[in-house]
Amino acid sequence: MLFEVRCPGCDLLGWCPCEACISSLLPPQPAVVEGASSVALLFSHEGVGREFIHALKYRRERAIARWLGESVALTHRALTHRAPDHRAPAHIDTVTWAPTTPAHRRARGFDQAEMVARAVSRASRIRRERLLDRIGTTVQTGASRVDRLAGPSFVARTAAAGRRILLVDDVLTTGATLRVATAALLEAGADAVHVAACARRGDQGWVDRPDSVA
Repeated sequence: MLFEVRCPGCDLLGWCPCEACISSLLPPQPAVVEGASSVALLFSHEGVGREFIHALKYRRERAIARWLGESVALTHRALTHRAPDHRAPAHIDTVTWAPTTPAHRRARGFDQAEMVARAVSRASRIRRERLLDRIGTTVQTGASRVDRLAGPSFVARTAAAGRRILLVDDVLTTGATLRVATAALLEAGADAVHVAACARRGDQGWVDRPDSVA
């Protein structure tokens, strides 16, 4: 059985995403996540970029998840290759993700960050492993700026020790989720944590700006 594949940006049949929509993606504002060795971002959470994320997050479109994962893997590699000291691309042992809340997973039937992490793992040929557990039920979606800055809580599994980890999420807004997740992995003994997110939402003086603390 054949299934229609459409671009989530313009609904064009046959390509996901199409070249025109890829070309129209807006560049993300840069961000710093405290403790992370690097931060890779694909695009701004505006216009077509927002449609890409909604296709992933609310419609579970596997074709866009695959493209996002491949793009994250390429962007991370390019970013670390361009490091000021010209070192080789950062070696990664494990791809993991910042889990969503149990309520969101039940409602949607999946975890969008895990979907992206799976696609990153396949594209980069690096094993994927769940290294973080989310504590509590606080959600970031729709939360106030103050609550977002506080972030959720995570505990890292002991398997994080000694690993060089690529930590994946779908959207970076204030940076609090990835900051807290990075801290948990480092506290568990991770050698290094590199961060990657598909979309960067907003630039309103929040803690993930390059000249401030994440």
